[in-house]
Amino acid sequence: MSQEIEIEFKSLLTEKDYKKLCATFELSDANSFTQTNYYFDTPQGDLKEKRLGLRIRTFDDKAELTLKSPLENQEGLLETTDYLTHEEAKALLNENNILVTGQVAKKLQEFNINANDVYLIGELKTKRLEYKLDESHLLVLDESWYHGKHDYELEMEVKEAVSGKDYFVKFIKEYGITYIPTENKISRTIRAKKAL
Repeated sequence: MSQEIEIEFKSLLTEKDYKKLCATFELSDANSFTQTNYYFDTPQGDLKEKRLGLRIRTFDDKAELTLKSPLENQEGLLETTDYLTHEEAKALLNENNILVTGQVAKKLQEFNINANDVYLIGELKTKRLEYKLDESHLLVLDESWYHGKHDYELEMEVKEAVSGKDYFVKFIKEYGITYIPTENKISRTIRAKKAL
């Protein structure tokens, strides 16, 4: 189990800008890894209403269950994660459920949500490239596919919100990136699934 604070700034990218950043930072498929996010909510949409994000994320050799929750009086999100084996994740997904023990289930209870009440609402597959710009800034380039949609996204993971936002704004200007505001991946996934 782990808990960490996530502060990030993001923009959708055109394919041209995505390829330009890949070339600039010498990132290729050889540097990438694939992950699939499986998103959950209650039938009543309690997590969305409370601005929570719940997912099982699978990689080639491991998996994790993560709850993202807003922080009081602070920028960013608190990520609470229970680590899973690939087999545990597969079994949970086959049952359309999440782990009902562990730190994520306990954190859900703080929001009056029972882990037994959630179900799978959508999935998104991502090819991810990461480049550490310095100790405080991680460049993340994502190419994602979800419910008939395909997009490119820039995420800048930062240590501190104010200086991080300034860095992000300077970065997109310096590299001539067109800023395209975007919702988070779970919101895009749900909207795309509803549009089917």
